[in-house]
Amino acid sequence: MNKQLYYEAADELLQNPNVRRMKEFPHHNSSNTLAHSIHVAAVAGKIASKMNLRVHEKELARGCILHDYYLYNTQEMEYSAYRHGTRHAGLALKNASREYELTEIEKDMIYSHMWPLNLTHLPHYKESLLIVIADKYCAVREFMHMAPDVNIDFMEENFKKI
Repeated sequence: MNKQLYYEAADELLQNPNVRRMKEFPHHNSSNTLAHSIHVAAVAGKIASKMNLRVHEKELARGCILHDYYLYNTQEMEYSAYRHGTRHAGLALKNASREYELTEIEKDMIYSHMWPLNLTHLPHYKESLLIVIADKYCAVREFMHMAPDVNIDFMEENFKKI
């Protein structure tokens, strides 16, 4: 995996004020949508690298950063947790598509990241399956108030200026 390409793609998105605004939205009890998305990007990249997978680095990074780009505070909504879980992937895709030209892989990653909760949103690419795995793993750690298990220095060094 070309880590430099991966970091650059993520960092480019993280410069956008709307993406940085994700810090405002609490997520999984101990996090916010931006920190969660960076955690997911770090874990997905680590899995791809450790497994020596041939992935589309730029698309994997962008899909991870934008997968929860729904831009609302779940604590202020009248949705149940289940309703949010089944609805937000479509809304994140809609929001990201308005702002960015997304590839089919990126669209699939965002739309299918809540599989299997959304049974009909099957992942069609290995990058999509990576985000499904990384997202669930990170969510469990965040719900349990566990610090990200990826090196924070790695995240700060490679995903600068957030």
